[in-house]
Amino acid sequence: VAMLAVTGYLTTAAGVRFPGAEDIPDGLASWQALLDTKDGMNVLMQMTAFFVVAEIVNRDADWLDNKAEFVGDYRNGALDFGWDKLSEDMKFKKRSIELNNGRAAMMGIWGLVTHEIMGVSILPGGYLPGH
Repeated sequence: VAMLAVTGYLTTAAGVRFPGAEDIPDGLASWQALLDTKDGMNVLMQMTAFFVVAEIVNRDADWLDNKAEFVGDYRNGALDFGWDKLSEDMKFKKRSIELNNGRAAMMGIWGLVTHEIMGVSILPGGYLPGH
């Protein structure tokens, strides 16, 4: 989720918008802009619905006959992409890499938001989202 947050933050800071959302500011100011309009509220409700469905679909499902291989294994017997062919050492290495990338992304989004709140740009050209 943090990796998507960093990507979305930087993409909107670059000026990229979905059609119809050109007037929505970037950064933290986008939340208030979404709350102020009916269309914005619809977007927030769609986001919430997506998060709820994604959480239900990708959780450890008690009704399935498979067991998660490790904490956070959300494949539910449906996705593989060659994972089952890897050695135990390689699986551990890949999980460690993914965890470290996630941790780096968490620090990245935290840094971007903190600097926006402080009013100090860390983006190229001194651009400050939401201002």
